[in-house]
Amino acid sequence: MKNQKKPKRKIFVIIFGILIFLFLVLAVVYGVWKSYYNKSNYIKDEDVSIYYEDQTTQEGSTEESTENSTLSEEDAAKLESELAELDHVDTANSNEVYNILLIGSDRRDTSWYGNSDSMILISVNESKKKIYMTSFMRDLYVVIPNIGARKLNSAYARGAGPLLVQTLEENFKIDINNYASVDFTSMSQLIDLVGGVDLELYQEEADYLNNSIGTNFTAGMVHMNGEQALAFSRIRYVGYYDYERTSRQRRVLEQVILKARQLDLGQLNNLISNALPLISHNIPEGELAGKLLKIPEWIQYEIVQDRVPYDGLYSYLGQDIVPNYAETIQRLHNTIYGQ
Repeated sequence: MKNQKKPKRKIFVIIFGILIFLFLVLAVVYGVWKSYYNKSNYIKDEDVSIYYEDQTTQEGSTEESTENSTLSEEDAAKLESELAELDHVDTANSNEVYNILLIGSDRRDTSWYGNSDSMILISVNESKKKIYMTSFMRDLYVVIPNIGARKLNSAYARGAGPLLVQTLEENFKIDINNYASVDFTSMSQLIDLVGGVDLELYQEEADYLNNSIGTNFTAGMVHMNGEQALAFSRIRYVGYYDYERTSRQRRVLEQVILKARQLDLGQLNNLISNALPLISHNIPEGELAGKLLKIPEWIQYEIVQDRVPYDGLYSYLGQDIVPNYAETIQRLHNTIYGQ
């Protein structure tokens, strides 16, 4: 009997030792993950204040204030009526699609949220293995909840990520899971983390950058650091105004993704660790962990670029853009979800 007990005891000790080892490994992994997550700037939606008055910087700069121009009462009522007629349209969502809104704000100090200079909806469709990058132009007229008809970029100045997400969801009938935002400084630093980006310039773009930030670029493919790529993405008065600017913003983002594709797992891990402190977001800890595990697969997906308003699906009121909402919503849903 004693000889039979010894093997059982030995097996028990081995199993117990393995369990202890696994527990320690998990504890280390969890500790590393907690240190990563604690670096990020997680903000609960309910902790974000909404301002119903126009916002300005501490200096009161006209350039850096809420884009507060609005439609006439007649045009605003027409827009609100058009959107009300679409209340029956279901909000698009799918378990196979993850939507995150990437926001670049023009904030240069912490006294306000800033206007959203760049708004790109990243839609990861796992069934199609595609990433859809859809820019929403800053001068689109929308109805901001509880505020009224305003330019889209002013939603961020009044209520940061949560209000901007809510505005896009209600106007375009699309479920947005999360948002992540950066300002000018952090965007430049993020680009530097991947070693800069390679972009092809027209001569007019090269001339603009040479005059504005003192570069010595010529037409063709050039390598840019973060500051230079940020300036490139903000060019507005070369080419077709904001239409081309949103294209430049997507090109920069695409190049960042392409650079990330070239990293091995260790390098990608280091990139994520250094990038997290630069980003404000509303992704809870458990969700973010799951999404980060999928990044090595996701960044291999085909990238498809587009913008709202779509060509031919908008009208002008003066210099302001009003989408054809019914057709825009249908096309947006069809593109991202294949509906």
